[in-house]
Amino acid sequence: MSNVETNRFVRYWWVVALAALAVGAITTSVAGGFPILELEFAWTAERADEVLAGADLDAVNATILWDFVFLVLYSAALFLGSLWASEVFNGDGLKRAGRWIAYGAVYAGMLDVIESFAMLTYVNGWSEFSGWLAIAGLMAIPKFLLVSVAIVYVMMGIVTAIAQRVSRS
Repeated sequence: MSNVETNRFVRYWWVVALAALAVGAITTSVAGGFPILELEFAWTAERADEVLAGADLDAVNATILWDFVFLVLYSAALFLGSLWASEVFNGDGLKRAGRWIAYGAVYAGMLDVIESFAMLTYVNGWSEFSGWLAIAGLMAIPKFLLVSVAIVYVMMGIVTAIAQRVSRS
């Protein structure tokens, strides 16, 4: 990738990353203190009912719906960031890993779609199937793992890019 392409790519990444942070803040604000992570990992109807006790159902639904916007943005930001970081590293192994990690960020978004749909289905009683909460939890575990790996990889890329720039000057 040329310097012009890299600079353009980095600008796009920052725009998407900042949009993801903004939507994340909106999602948190809409939640009004609702512990969405506890619902993601409730696993059982009894635990979910404890988490939902006293919660405003409209706020819970709004939080989950905003998560659909957030998941598109965070997975795009991590996808772009991982591809950019793969160009920063010198070793072939780290370059190849970046492409896999980028695709992992997209898969994390897909898992989040399933997780959010499962939570919406449970919260709104759209189905009598009792396994929706288990599905949400089973999607959340690999999602968070893939997101964590991508965040660490992008952070390593940022540190490496800074170190390379400092060593050139």
